[in-house]
Amino acid sequence: MSRHGGPRPPLPTPSRVAGPAGPWARLLHDLDTAGVGLVYASLADWRSLLPPEEERQPLLGRDWTRYSKLKGDQLRDRFLATRLLIRHTAAVALGTEPTSLELSYGLNGRVRLRGYDQIDVSLSHTGDLLLCGITSLGVIGVDTEPLTRRLSGRDVETLMCTAPERLRLAAVPAEELNGALLTLWTLKEAYSKALGQGLRFPFTEFGFRTPAGADPGAAEEAAETVLLERANGTPVADDTWRFATFTLPTGHLAALALQDTRRSDQPDTRAGTALNRQILAAIGSWGR
Repeated sequence: MSRHGGPRPPLPTPSRVAGPAGPWARLLHDLDTAGVGLVYASLADWRSLLPPEEERQPLLGRDWTRYSKLKGDQLRDRFLATRLLIRHTAAVALGTEPTSLELSYGLNGRVRLRGYDQIDVSLSHTGDLLLCGITSLGVIGVDTEPLTRRLSGRDVETLMCTAPERLRLAAVPAEELNGALLTLWTLKEAYSKALGQGLRFPFTEFGFRTPAGADPGAAEEAAETVLLERANGTPVADDTWRFATFTLPTGHLAALALQDTRRSDQPDTRAGTALNRQILAAIGSWGR
């Protein structure tokens, strides 16, 4: 049930966008029905569409200073591609042009859209994969890792897991342990991003209980059964939070943390309806 009394729609699975042209139909559908959308992209796809170096400064705006400090074509191309992915994703949601949007950053480096508080965005990338989440419901955090990343055998349990989590992991078959650790890692990253804390929030201070034997890629099954816990294992009684993990066709695990703090059951992200009409009228009068 939602905090407004009605049934909550299932959390949508991420959809792939091959470039600025999309396809964006799934994102629009997910935002309309669930108030949240996830898209992923390949850097290789977007890289082929990036402009030459001399044309990038106007696209990056305030991000140009950060961009210019990066060393190497790979880092620079990925930085630009992620910023374009956020802008195009947000532009679809807002019904506006990507060039009209400007990114800003919170105290902890959290990406925001300047002047559009009606939506929240989150970004993650690893290697060639780019992941973007957007919502009109409240705050969002996303994270992704390759399924081949090895966490087991490196004593990471003591660094990232609560005592109850470690007890449950001890019962996991050896061949499933790395997958269980990856699931916990991505969920904790996503939750920390949603809170705007990143790695500043010690992962041993909170935990997650995931269904035993659940397929992390089965969103409808896993999303409603991933539970947030305190460090001592007691559940956090806050139904505004929802969590899910997804296995992407690219061989990556993605995680979503979403807090529904909306004030309306009719989320409308369009720029023209979300901005104050008197302000819009005043803006329009300036150009007369």
